[in-house]
Amino acid sequence: MRKEHSSVAIAAVMAFGLAAGGCKARIEAEPVTPVVVTTVTTAPPPQPVATGDAILEGDRIRIVRPIFYDTDKDLIRPESFPVIDAVANVVNSHPEITALLVEGHTDSQGNFDYNRGLSERRANAVVAALSARGVKIPMRIAGYGATNNVCHTPDEACLQLNRRVEFRVERK
Repeated sequence: MRKEHSSVAIAAVMAFGLAAGGCKARIEAEPVTPVVVTTVTTAPPPQPVATGDAILEGDRIRIVRPIFYDTDKDLIRPESFPVIDAVANVVNSHPEITALLVEGHTDSQGNFDYNRGLSERRANAVVAALSARGVKIPMRIAGYGATNNVCHTPDEACLQLNRRVEFRVERK
């Protein structure tokens, strides 16, 4: 049986022109159908839009540095002016933003009602500063006091995280 398989294999090789010397048979080429490659582009996911110290992300403007006030005051400190400028630039360069909510937060030290009032006054100071920088869309404020803290330990670093201003946007 082994011999039969070997001679069958040799005969097959010779029949197809694969033996030494080979066969010079002409092979007809099949017609080639061109392949059309279509590129489908989809819109990339919305990327954050940064303008200095402020970044537009979805329904928020995230600031990369806090807005500073003196203790127990609603006057914005000068080192925070670049942050206010950046928020104004984001709002003014995005006509799809139709309204802005400025949310003020405080730490948990002090009286609840006092902190709520302080957070409202600070948010109002930001609205006034944005208006002075040419922001013309409707702006509202919300003063939360210490009701929406992001940190709950009594150390200074945690208290500082809770003293913040956040921005929500409405779009067309």
